[in-house]
Amino acid sequence: MRRVLDAASLIAGWLGKRKRIRPRSGPVKVNLGSGLTVAVGWINVDGSPNALLAFLPSWLLRRLYRFSEARNRIPEAEYVAILRNHFFVHHNVEYGLPFEDGTVDFVFSSHLLEHLYPEVGERLLREAFRVLKKGGRIRVCVPDLEHVLSLYRRGEKDRALGFLFMPETSPYFSRHRYMYDFQLLEEKLRGAGFTYVERCTFGVGGTPDVETLDVKPDQTLFVEAVKEG
Repeated sequence: MRRVLDAASLIAGWLGKRKRIRPRSGPVKVNLGSGLTVAVGWINVDGSPNALLAFLPSWLLRRLYRFSEARNRIPEAEYVAILRNHFFVHHNVEYGLPFEDGTVDFVFSSHLLEHLYPEVGERLLREAFRVLKKGGRIRVCVPDLEHVLSLYRRGEKDRALGFLFMPETSPYFSRHRYMYDFQLLEEKLRGAGFTYVERCTFGVGGTPDVETLDVKPDQTLFVEAVKEG
């Protein structure tokens, strides 16, 4: 059933690749590849089956929960509450971002970029630059390649390789396709057009709600960049 849901999600993503969203009034905050890590007031753009099914009634979500990878991480009631009480947009970011130029104030991306091939990741960062307003900010969080290499050097080779190679049974959207350290990520952000790039720490930065959205502090690289006017 999980493979069926993954396939349906990929097909739906292709069919909706040209969709456009009209942002609401007020600061427009977009959480790319949100999964189920969300905060109030954000537009959660995700290509997973969870986002595809978020519009369903609670009773049906409870039934589908048993097929979701989320069942290994959160209780059923929390799963249903997240999908029903937050704004999800099902969209495959490999096709770009479904917003008009200069309409977004904040972009947040946590543990998404490493799941994209490098040229696709570069294209996504250019898309983020395009949709951000002047003065808009992006926060990118990825597994830190320096952390992975430190594990390997300490002899924790299985843990290190676990960041690079996923089990055959891993869902499509969980597979890693590239890794970054600060220098690599900074180069990609500057190449996308951002001129101000800084390394941040867990739960600290100029992006709203990072105390809720940031995850995995011990293994994550946190970087913010601004589209200067």
